[in-house]
Amino acid sequence: MTRPPAHRAVRRLRVAIRTTAKRDSGPCENEDSAAENIDAGLFALSDGASAAARAEVWSQLLTEAFVSGADPLASSTLSALRRSWRERVSAPDLAWYAKEKLAQGSAATFLGVRVDTNGYNVTAVGDSCLFHVSDRELVLVAPLTDWREFSRFPELVHTSPDNPVPLEHIWSGGGPARDGDVLLLATDAIAKHLLRQHHETGELPAILDHLGDDEQFTKFVAHAREHGLENDDSTVCAVWT
Repeated sequence: MTRPPAHRAVRRLRVAIRTTAKRDSGPCENEDSAAENIDAGLFALSDGASAAARAEVWSQLLTEAFVSGADPLASSTLSALRRSWRERVSAPDLAWYAKEKLAQGSAATFLGVRVDTNGYNVTAVGDSCLFHVSDRELVLVAPLTDWREFSRFPELVHTSPDNPVPLEHIWSGGGPARDGDVLLLATDAIAKHLLRQHHETGELPAILDHLGDDEQFTKFVAHAREHGLENDDSTVCAVWT
C-alpha cells in the first residue's frame, strides 16, 4: 500500500497502552488492538467484532496501518488491508467450518488520532471513543457522547468489499490541546463505563491513575466489572500532551 510520509509530532508526548481480555479468557482471545507511533504523533485503537472471523487480525491490521502513516479507510489502503487479512488467516488445512466462517469475513471498529503542535484530529468508525481530559475535566468525547448510545450493533469496518464504509459512518473532528492534557482512546466497554459514571457523578473514574503497568489496569478493570463495567475485552491508549 502507498504510505504518505509521516509527519513529526513536535509536542513531547507520553503514551501508555493497556489491555485485558474478557473474564476467563486468555490474552490470545483478546480481539482489541492498539498501536502507537509517538514520534509521528499517531495513535490508533480497534475493537474486533466478537462474532466475526479472526477479528483480532483485522483490528491489528487497521491500527498498524494508521500508525504507519496510511489511512486505513481510504479505498486503496482498505483494499490492500483486506487482501492482507485474507492472506494471514487462510490455510489449506483449515476445517470446513473454519473456512465457512472466514468466507463471511471480519469486522472491527476503528479510532485513529493524530497529534501535532496545533492540537489533535480524530477519525472514527463505530463506538471506540476518544476522551479529551484537561485538569480532570472532560473537554470532549467522540464519536459517542452518551452511554445510552452504545448498542450491540455499532458501525464497523468490514473485510468484505461488499460492505464499504459509508461517509456518514465516519466521524471526524478534533481540537486544541494544552500541555498536560490527556487524550484517552478507549474501546466500547471502557468508554461506556466512563460515560455512565460521568453522567451519574459529573466526574470520570480515576482510570488515569491505574495505567502505570498492566497489573494496575487489570485490577482497575476487575474492580469496575463489579460496579457495572461489561465483561468485554477492554483496551485504552492514553496520550499525555
